[in-house]
Amino acid sequence: MKNLSGKRRSSTQKSVARWSAGVLALGATLACGVVAHNDQTGNAVDTGCDFGDCAGKQAMSPMSGAAGTATTTAGSGTIGTGGTSAMGGTATGGSNSLGGITTGGVAPGGGTSAGGTVATAGSAGTVASGGTSGITLGGVNVPADHIIGFIHIGHSNMAGRATSPAGSKPYHFTQTAPHAWMYHPGSSPALAIEPKTAGDMLNVQQAGPGTALVKEAAALAPNYYFMSLGYAVPSAYCSQFVPGGLYYDKLIEGPKAIRGKITFGAIFIYLGITERHGTDADRNGFSSCINTLVTNIRKDVGVPDLPAIMNDYEVLATGELAVGSAEYNAIYPQIQMCPTVVSNFMLVPCDGVGMQDDHHFNLDGQLTWAKRALMMMQQKGWFKWN
Repeated sequence: MKNLSGKRRSSTQKSVARWSAGVLALGATLACGVVAHNDQTGNAVDTGCDFGDCAGKQAMSPMSGAAGTATTTAGSGTIGTGGTSAMGGTATGGSNSLGGITTGGVAPGGGTSAGGTVATAGSAGTVASGGTSGITLGGVNVPADHIIGFIHIGHSNMAGRATSPAGSKPYHFTQTAPHAWMYHPGSSPALAIEPKTAGDMLNVQQAGPGTALVKEAAALAPNYYFMSLGYAVPSAYCSQFVPGGLYYDKLIEGPKAIRGKITFGAIFIYLGITERHGTDADRNGFSSCINTLVTNIRKDVGVPDLPAIMNDYEVLATGELAVGSAEYNAIYPQIQMCPTVVSNFMLVPCDGVGMQDDHHFNLDGQLTWAKRALMMMQQKGWFKWN
């Protein structure tokens, strides 16, 4: 196991203090729909490769940037008899690197992709019996207790609608961080980048909070790796995400597939403002629904006290969603009830975040919210890795 080291930031609250303002109108009406996971250039990818079936398959699609193109490929891993696992624990097999170690690594011509480092994709490092399970990330065998998974789910703001300001695009769309990763079922872990953490729009560069959450967490705890486990659906509301609803099986598929190989750190939720698409029962039962959703996620990942963090009402929303509107008056009291109904739960204020349109955050707003959420986790003692 390689020694993982790095310097910590001196103050998280300094970074959180820079609230970005500004309202920019989104010029085009965006079509809503769930699409396949796409690569760095916006092309759809179906690697057909998961933790248990990666041998000889593509680990990650080519990631192209101004400095060149890096391609990662998976090799085939074999399990022998009587040896030691790659993670340091005794396994029933021999040297265990299920799925193989990726190749490629740093992009040619300088090693950057439009300002962001391109690293290798990861492969599974499961242990058949005994020892510590984990994952190979960027060529480093990382044990489960050093990979912190963030489950993040919600409506279109979680999927991402942020496209401005232009100067903030590299952070979200091209600059990766070696300890900030994402995982989707059917593919190997990859470096976190928008619009792929929880995005739903093919060939459209729109950012949600997923990349910011894992990049900022990794900056706070440089000896750990953080992994985005995101799933979002535009206009979806809470009752569609709970078991028996339209989307629960899809949102929990990734966390269940990776359970035992990482440590789950928190659930992040963007919901509330879309309850208007449901019934009066959806609005009036919102806090109870959130409790049902969080309780079932905790059960399925095996962490009964997993912290849950949700956005408070998007108070900079305008038009029919503005503070004081009928929609606000209907759902705001229910949102405020959630911390009293759901254990280990908190609301993150949405004042001072940059806005893209009538209720979506812009690029700076997504980063502001992510930093604020992480700072509040620290204050509650829920961020335990620094």
